[in-house]
Amino acid sequence: MDLLIATFDPARPAVRPALLRALGAVLGGMAAALTLAAGLERMGGLGAEMGRALAGAAVHGGFVALGWLVALEGRPGWGGPALRIGVVALGAFLLARVSPWGALALWAVPVALLVESARRPELARIGLGWPRRGRAVLLGAVAGAFLGTHLLLSATRTLGYPVGIVSVPAYVALVSYDAGANALSAEWLFRGALFSHWWRVWGFWAAVTLSTGMSLVRYLLDPSLPRTLEVAAGAIFYLALLGVASCVLRAWSGSLLPGYVATVAFFAAYRALLV
Repeated sequence: MDLLIATFDPARPAVRPALLRALGAVLGGMAAALTLAAGLERMGGLGAEMGRALAGAAVHGGFVALGWLVALEGRPGWGGPALRIGVVALGAFLLARVSPWGALALWAVPVALLVESARRPELARIGLGWPRRGRAVLLGAVAGAFLGTHLLLSATRTLGYPVGIVSVPAYVALVSYDAGANALSAEWLFRGALFSHWWRVWGFWAAVTLSTGMSLVRYLLDPSLPRTLEVAAGAIFYLALLGVASCVLRAWSGSLLPGYVATVAFFAAYRALLV
């Protein structure tokens, strides 16, 4: 258990000015893309569909770009991979707006991320790679499935919400979104780049608190989260547990994969909740 209280790296590097400038550029680009997306949505029809696709690509592609930036600490080499992954994400989101089955194209986003990362061994420091303990992937799946199932049971017994899959294509589209964008960008940025950076600087528990808190803010701002108070509160509670579990899995295994699997398994169960 020493791993949970020791600092990941005793060095405390200063924030590079180049990193701050690049972070501002990415955040500004995300804001501009979301503003354009909102304008397209107000047009209605095809414009609205394009706007929603652009918004999805801007958020999740932006998170991936921010993860690259933090992982490389502002050094050159992040722009090309981030841009190419963003283009793949935009194409996938556009296909998802055409048809529910088109959302399967979102599975190309993690493939693109792996391809772009293949020749960057320094990304191992944020957890990119196979876990040191093979059973960690299974533990991640079990943890995510347990939390998701517990959420379904609580929502059914306490709040009376039904559980089921009304439409297979719609369910597949939602799970594809989670695997190809939602879970991917969250693990890459919050449990990968940011958690690893804060772990080196402030230690494990501070990193867990900060990364989990920021991921919860991200979900609170997500318009797809149910707006009813009791469901939103329950979702935040389980997402907090999921965030802590993913951080522990990341620290124990040295890899983002178990936490990613846990997040996908959790949302696969959550998507069966009919709210």
